[in-house]
Amino acid sequence: MEGVKFVCDVGRARGGSERYLGGMVRHILLLKPKPEATAASIEASRVALAALMGRIPGLLDFCWGVNFAATERRQGYDFGFTMDFVDRESLAAYNPHPEHQAAAALVRASFEDIAVLDFDLK
Repeated sequence: MEGVKFVCDVGRARGGSERYLGGMVRHILLLKPKPEATAASIEASRVALAALMGRIPGLLDFCWGVNFAATERRQGYDFGFTMDFVDRESLAAYNPHPEHQAAAALVRASFEDIAVLDFDLK
């Protein structure tokens, strides 16, 4: 897929050393595009997710990338992104947030399978 290869919007929503305080959580999604997904619809997903920076309480960082692993190793997950949150409570509040729901609808429209991995950063 052409277009944006990697975008990392680090720290627009944080100040000082907040990122390095205990309790942070990393939210990782691997995205497998639907056969009918277009470069434009995938880019719209990326833009919508990036726009959540500064709008979702506790969201610290957002990074989007194209998977460059060998085709036989990536199992169709051609895109992915990470988000760092202040803590688990911020991640839990993110899911029902109306702005996240709008971005998630775009993601679900373009991707047929989404794998999630959440873990604590200590």
